[in-house]
Amino acid sequence: MYYAVNNINLYVKEEGHGKPALLFLHFWGGSADTWNGVTGILKHDFKCISYDHRGWGRSDKPAGGYSIPELAQDTLALVKALDLQNYILIGHSMGGKVAQYIAAQKPDGLQKLVLVAPSPSLPTIPPAEILEGMRSAYTSLENINATIDHVFKAGDIGPDIREQLIKDIQSHNESSRLGWTDTALQEDVSAGVAQIAVPTLIIAGENDLVDPPQRLEAEVKALIPRSEMTIINGAGHLIMLQKPGQVAALIKDFI
Repeated sequence: MYYAVNNINLYVKEEGHGKPALLFLHFWGGSADTWNGVTGILKHDFKCISYDHRGWGRSDKPAGGYSIPELAQDTLALVKALDLQNYILIGHSMGGKVAQYIAAQKPDGLQKLVLVAPSPSLPTIPPAEILEGMRSAYTSLENINATIDHVFKAGDIGPDIREQLIKDIQSHNESSRLGWTDTALQEDVSAGVAQIAVPTLIIAGENDLVDPPQRLEAEVKALIPRSEMTIINGAGHLIMLQKPGQVAALIKDFI
């Protein structure tokens, strides 16, 4: 289903019933389907809502609007459109950075926060050669597969999941691809993060090279009061694809 927010159409998937509602935000290269393994479990107890960020998947792909505050405005407009009055925000990587920014605004109705391998709210400034590699990571099938295997450390995902992941990664435009590497990744949106008041769970992957546990401990957990962090063994950056059952169980226990 599509919802019109901020002059664009966002593709939204709604599954299950129950409260609180769980609102899932995907990573740079993902889609609502990134969360299928997790929502397939949690939808039996909760209403699960996932959507394609602007510029990705089936949503509109405008030329601009890819900063963290602008992506957050899309999320909050969707919360209003869906009339979510009691919800938990669950964000992965880029979606985790958006989720931290939103939680720092203390919006009405937000009950808890789950951050899965989140990009910190602090700026990430990669070396020039790493940044150039990121800019081209999604520009060919060869580069995409290399990124999945060697950067995301997710070579263990099954062929059907890999096929969907590749389709998601390819479903972008240049603005959304470079909007993360050149703008959102490097933004400092940490103002207010130290005042996040909702209970927060951080889920890290043991083998994550993108946002390793040590960095999440220092730049996410240390900033958010009373947050807790758990590490999933054997997982890289795409934890929800590699270990969906464990992610779902941690979320359910936290709720």
